[in-house]
Amino acid sequence: MATDPLILQPGVLRHSITIQSASSTRDAAGQPVNAWNQVLATRARIENAGGGSYKESFSNNSFSSQSTDLVTIRWPGAAIDIKPGMRIVFGDNTYLIQAVDNILRRNRVLRLACLVIDGDSN
Repeated sequence: MATDPLILQPGVLRHSITIQSASSTRDAAGQPVNAWNQVLATRARIENAGGGSYKESFSNNSFSSQSTDLVTIRWPGAAIDIKPGMRIVFGDNTYLIQAVDNILRRNRVLRLACLVIDGDSN
């Protein structure tokens, strides 16, 4: 039996997350300061993207492992525009949003493909 991709059962939204966007401000000396402003605090489902979610790469002769996770949230409304480049904070974990999928373009469910940039990638 196929499930409707637009229906989110409340029990699956068990993670409290904060979505943030970058903003550049200037300090008293006029130097640029990067800050992250809260855009949305909501409930989400965070899950591993699947078997091929770990990418092994060499960067500056050092080995790194990157984990991609899917974060599913309810559509936050037209006033909030979630875009790639924003970040998600969940506990000690920080994720960089790489892609945003508005499921079936129906403005009910958003799936965010995210890269773990800080925290436990397990």
